[in-house]
Amino acid sequence: MGSVQTFFDIISASEIQDIAKIRNIVLSALQDYTREAGFYQILPILMSPITDPLNHAVYPAEIEYEGRPLKLTASMIFHKQLMLASKQMENIFVLAPNIRLEKATVKSSQNHLLEFSQFDFEMKNASMYDVMAFIDGLVKHVFTEVREKGAENLKNLGRELPEYSEPFPICSTDEMWEKHGKDFENIISKTSSTPVFLTNFKREFYDRETPGSRGVYSNFDLIYPEGYGEALSGAEREFEYEQIVYRMKELDMDMAPYENYLNAAKDGLIPQTAGAGIGIERMLRFITGRDEIREVSFFDRSISSDFAF
Repeated sequence: MGSVQTFFDIISASEIQDIAKIRNIVLSALQDYTREAGFYQILPILMSPITDPLNHAVYPAEIEYEGRPLKLTASMIFHKQLMLASKQMENIFVLAPNIRLEKATVKSSQNHLLEFSQFDFEMKNASMYDVMAFIDGLVKHVFTEVREKGAENLKNLGRELPEYSEPFPICSTDEMWEKHGKDFENIISKTSSTPVFLTNFKREFYDRETPGSRGVYSNFDLIYPEGYGEALSGAEREFEYEQIVYRMKELDMDMAPYENYLNAAKDGLIPQTAGAGIGIERMLRFITGRDEIREVSFFDRSISSDFAF
């Protein structure tokens, strides 16, 4: 086929079926567990005047409609907050497609896709520890469902999915930096026998700075073991107008595109929330034991993709 590479060139037809079956189990398990916990499912937003600004350089993903610029969704962070402005809504989740045109000089193809899906959820009046506890139960539930309902598929893929009984450890980035140096995330991922929560990252303005502690942040990542890297990110959210403005100015952001969002915060319409976004393809990569993330996405959208289809 020359330079044209389809999913059949990346993985075998039998592996496609096994991975597809496991994907079905994962999606059902995520949604069932969360619905049973009292969450309402919302539908994704694909374009908006604002989206996640991210904390690293990406190519712009924008379109124009009737002379108005719109951004393709990098994450639904702001829309999740606004949905919970309703007094009747406490907890929500969404299966959200995301577009992030990562620069190859910044990210790698092994664990990053330009187009991917997140299981994104948000909880009103919750702390980051509430969210981490929910994630702990959710991830273990998904893994249990896959081991039970996808045992034959895992066997076909040569994967023995670990079982975790203890709570996932929680470590501070400050402690891990001091112990392992700047490459602490990779070292933890390669040496840990269990997923690990890492807290306190300085990143996007909407991740809440811990009240009374400048430079300390109420946020976290979950890191997979076996060298599979970051699984998800989550945080408590900034919701007070003055603090949002402070954080945006600290990051030297252009606040003009966020005028409506800032007005909502000024009017006290944005509630106190916390949440996270789980990368579906990253979870599938870990569960199935694949070397590269494109092996579970079928149509290659990795950074090195030639976009054959």
